[in-house]
This record gives sequence, C-alpha cells and structure tokens, in this order.
Amino acid sequence: MSQFKLQQDVFTQATRIPNCFIEKYMPKAAGEFVKIYIYLLKCVEENRSELSIAKIADALEDSEKDVIRALKYWEKKGLLKLTFEDGTLTSLRMISFAEMTDETEKITVNVSAKPAQPAEPAKEQEAAQEVFSAEEGEEPKTVYTKKQYTPTEIASFSEKDDVTMLLYSIQKYLGHALSGADLNTVLFFYDTLKLPADVIEYLFEYCISKGHKHMRYIEKTAIGWAEQGISTLKGAKALNSIYSDSCYPVLKAFGLNGRKPSKGEADYVSRWTLSYGFNMEMILDACNRTMDTIHQPSFEYADSILKRWKSAGISSMEEVKALDEKREKAIAGSMKTAQRKKDERSKNASSNKFNNFDQRTYDYSELEEKLFNV
Repeated sequence: MSQFKLQQDVFTQATRIPNCFIEKYMPKAAGEFVKIYIYLLKCVEENRSELSIAKIADALEDSEKDVIRALKYWEKKGLLKLTFEDGTLTSLRMISFAEMTDETEKITVNVSAKPAQPAEPAKEQEAAQEVFSAEEGEEPKTVYTKKQYTPTEIASFSEKDDVTMLLYSIQKYLGHALSGADLNTVLFFYDTLKLPADVIEYLFEYCISKGHKHMRYIEKTAIGWAEQGISTLKGAKALNSIYSDSCYPVLKAFGLNGRKPSKGEADYVSRWTLSYGFNMEMILDACNRTMDTIHQPSFEYADSILKRWKSAGISSMEEVKALDEKREKAIAGSMKTAQRKKDERSKNASSNKFNNFDQRTYDYSELEEKLFNV
C-alpha cells in the first residue's frame, strides 16, 4: 500500500495525550483504536512526516484493516482528518491538542482561581479577560489582561522554535503534560507580559525549586517580574538574588518574619545592594543599629545610615568599625574637655571672695536643748 503524508499543527518534542481524550474518547473506544491513536501522537511529536498503513500495522502488530478501521473511527469522532485520492489515503491530519481545548475546559476541573471559559464558535476572536495583580491587596502599576487564545493562535505560536523548546522544558519541570489552561497561561507570559522564552523557563525552574508548582503562584510571580521591567535572564536572576539573598534577611533583622517584602521595601534593598553597592553584612549592621536606636523597624532610618556611609566613602565593615572608633574617640575627647571645664569652674568658684571667710560651726544638741527649754 502506498505511503501517505502525515501533517501536523503543533510540534512539542514530547508525546502528550489531552485530558479530554482520556476522559471523553478513550473509555468508549476499542483498545486497538486507542493504541493506534496514541501511536499517531508519538509519530507527530517525533516529526515523522512519512508514514503508511503497513508501517503502523507492523509497529503495533495489527492488521492493515484494523488500522484503517481505527483511522476512520477517529475521523468520525473529529480527531483526525483523512484525505483520499482514488481510494488511496494520501494525507492524515491530526487535530491539534489546542483544538480540543474547549472540550477540556468543559469536562475537567480547573485548579486556578478563576477558570478560563471556553470560547463560543461565533465569538472565537473575543478574549476572555482576567485581571491579576502582583501581590494580594496591592494595585499593580500596569493592569494585564489574560486572554483565551484560539486554536489558530496557539498553533501559530507553537511554530516558533523558542516556544516549542519552552513548552518541552516546562513539561519536564512540572512532570506532566500541559493542559489547555496551562498552555494558555504560558502564552500569556510570552505574548502579553512580553517575557522572553528563556526568562519564562527560568521562572518555572525558580518557582518549582522553591516548592511552588501551582500555576497560580507562578502566574503571580511572572506578573511581578513584568511590573519590575524584567526583560532578560540576567535581570530575572539578579531580582531573585535580591529577594532571596537580601530581602528576607533584612525582614528577619527587623523582626518582620512570615511575609513577603512589599514593593517599597524591595526597592530599598535593591538600592542598598545595587546602587550603594553594600554587602549583606553592612546592610544588616545598619538594620541592627536602627533597632538599637529607635527600637522599631524602619527602612527609612536604615537608609539614612547607609546613605551616610556611602557619602563618607565607606565600603566595608572594617571601615565602619574604624569610623566608630574615631567617633568614640571624638566623643571621649569632648567629654574630657567638658569635664575639665567643669572642674575649672568649680575651682574658680571655691576661691572667690564670697567664700573667703571663716565658716561657723554649731553644736546642734545644745541648740535643740535651748529650743525645748524656752
């Protein structure tokens, strides 16, 4: 039997089985039909453009008639598109996973805070919008809207090499295939937030390394990065370093445990590390001095200390200690001078004319006796 051309819309370098297929189509299909469909998915993901009925039958140890029956069954179910010329199969098109997204949303539970709504056929181009902020209770500087991408849009994005590799990497990090909602969220990062593919990949790596696999958490982190203007992998790593290595130790020094730093607090820490160029030892010392002096956390007060050090050219704890010693010596010198002046005033007061006479002495027992005998 002649070969036919196998066409594909999405190439992700991994065999993905849509949830809608498992939950809706697989239970009602014959086992051999399911096996053949999964094999076709594998061929698509391996980018095998040439295939034949005979090759499928040999690979699965089935008869060619069984293969043909399976293909026609799945075409009837709307998962394949077969093209025949003179009774010979010349082309087989797999309906992309994205085109089954609507069904997925209908029959599966969406774990995100606000489930995406399936697009109606007549309104396919309308975007279902969802507004997010970087932190709960805070208004973002920019309001981002999360749209529901159409199958055509998803297929177009998936043709890009960087998106293809990104989707493959994300699945590796998550340990499972992306659902339709997950795929839509990743494209939201890429298309709306304008985060480059390498930054998005690092986003998943970073969040998952911290034990956060929920897409909602990853989404909030992505929006936070976008609001802070992160556009490169270097910038993303630098920002995470500030949060992980700087912000949380500062909060701990101030006794503000158990919460994330606010945008303003993070800006202070960023200024101290990036603009002032201080290491964490110096920053924490300024925080400790703040607590010792005013007995309450204050980023403003700590900033005034660090700003003085910056103006004085101080760049190490050794120089800070030298400055402290110099100040202590100056204070000690001032105290000695003040004491010496005080002693001189006392000495002068004891030698003036007012005190230059014989002091009287009294017998208080005799005076008391006279007082009561009056």
